Amino acid sequence: MTNPILRPIVAWLRDIPGGDDTTRGNGVALQLLLIMIGSSLPLIWPYRIAALIHPLTRSDWIDLCTDSIVAASAWVGVVKIRRGDVQGATRLFVASMLLSQALTYVQRGLMSSMLDQTYVVLPIVLGGLILGRRTLWRLYGLLIVLFAAGGAADVSRLAAKGAQHPMMGAINVLPLALSYLAITMVLDQCVSTLRGSVMAAERRGLRLEEMNRVLEDEIAAHKNAREQLIHAQKVEAVGRLAGGVAHDFNNILSVIEGYAEAREESDDPAVLRSALYGVAAAARRGAAISRKLLSFGRRDVARLEVIDLKRALRDARQVLRQLFSQGVALSVDIADDARYVRFDPEQLELMILNIAANARDAMPPDGRFDIQVTRLSPEHVRMAFRDDGQGMPEHVRQSVFEPFFTTKPAHAGSGLGLAVVRDVVRSHGGTVGVESLEGRGTTLLVDLPALAGHGDNVLRPSPLIHTLLVEDEDVLREMWSRRFEAEGFLVVEAGSGTQAMRLAAELAHTLNLVVTDLRLGDNDPDAWTDQLRALLPEVPILVVSSHFPPTIQRTKGVGILHKPCSPDLLVSEATKLVETSWRRGLRGEDVAAASHGG
Repeated sequence: MTNPILRPIVAWLRDIPGGDDTTRGNGVALQLLLIMIGSSLPLIWPYRIAALIHPLTRSDWIDLCTDSIVAASAWVGVVKIRRGDVQGATRLFVASMLLSQALTYVQRGLMSSMLDQTYVVLPIVLGGLILGRRTLWRLYGLLIVLFAAGGAADVSRLAAKGAQHPMMGAINVLPLALSYLAITMVLDQCVSTLRGSVMAAERRGLRLEEMNRVLEDEIAAHKNAREQLIHAQKVEAVGRLAGGVAHDFNNILSVIEGYAEAREESDDPAVLRSALYGVAAAARRGAAISRKLLSFGRRDVARLEVIDLKRALRDARQVLRQLFSQGVALSVDIADDARYVRFDPEQLELMILNIAANARDAMPPDGRFDIQVTRLSPEHVRMAFRDDGQGMPEHVRQSVFEPFFTTKPAHAGSGLGLAVVRDVVRSHGGTVGVESLEGRGTTLLVDLPALAGHGDNVLRPSPLIHTLLVEDEDVLREMWSRRFEAEGFLVVEAGSGTQAMRLAAELAHTLNLVVTDLRLGDNDPDAWTDQLRALLPEVPILVVSSHFPPTIQRTKGVGILHKPCSPDLLVSEATKLVETSWRRGLRGEDVAAASHGG
């Protein structure tokens, strides 16, 4: 019950602008002291006046004036602290206390003022703790002067009364001076130790801050070097594939040239139309090769996806075929329970090509390169890359993953390949090792975290679902796109049927989902899903419309959602459709594998 009441008060006391933590801490304590003194002194005097039998004497009036000065300085000091001037508030309050003490000593003398030492102790304590050691000793000197003035007033008063020993009025000056000297020395030592500790802590903080900056620079440099290493290896991989790519492009150009000559051989529209279709198909094949090259040359951020290794290695096999000579036997064997991992697809291809390129350089022209994927354990999948090349001696095997280590001549290799493989595998939570004997070939073992996905287990789709969003209403399309992207989808937008078909053809190999309106203005609503299904047979399609013709039905891979619908419902239905399609694909492929095995 107390904390909620005190919390805003404490927050107000700590809300002091400027200064360091020590100054603000001193300001909190000083505020409490000044508020207490500024409040208590005005309340004491009405009680004293009511309790007095006789009228106020001259001494009482002087005490009232001095207390008023101290109370007023206390409230002015609070205002100064609220403005961030903690030291100014301290100087003002200490000065008012010393002035009050001086007036009291001169009026009453030292002996009659010794009962209340508050006005003596507070200035020296506050001055030492807040204003520093030099001010502490100056305040001690002023106190000695005040003690002497008070003692002189007592001596003068005793002499006026005809006392035999008037110097007895100054008897307390020396003991007081020695007592406050001890207090001042203790305060000086404490303040010195405290300030030394604070300065040492500040120096340590500065050193830690500097070390942190150096560490951040080193981390940034390491990250940059790693990115440069991977990028350099991508460029090297492109260079090694240049021969095979040039061969493919020459074939494509020959096909285009052959179809182009058809216009000179025949004026039949059907022949010309067939030739144009052939040119378009060849162009699409060339575009696919271009995208493959561009994916090697870009420095992209890692994009983790759930990857079907059977499909990925099937696509990579075509590239590997260009990498190896025609005499090399190439085989790929993937266990059904070890097909799925979470990996960046481009870095997976980069890893495979680097391993294959190193194997190619160690193999004979009629050698053999095998890729085998098995379930190593419930938590790991193992990819084994075997070649029947010349193998490695032990000292080479131990250094094979070091950057720039190579056994080739300087012009024949950079020594980056397997170092990049190691970094890529580690960045995806895996491990890599090598088994090799000289003269008996080499096996590179890549162990990756496995995903559930066999049998009845649920395999979650990739958090980055590549989605084609088709909607001709700009505002609605923009709103849905923002909502999908907020949930981790990678969205490509299309505002018409023509644009959607073009994008679907270009992105067919990467799309995971299509979300589309049924009536776009330039499409046939009755045949729209059939057109998309023909182009994207394995991609789930979520159709969103206010009216559905009888020909549109919810079937395998096609979902239906009626407008109007909320963005949350849209994202939920899209996610369910992708998950269902993924699970159905797994079961269908398992059944197919079993039937082939039988």
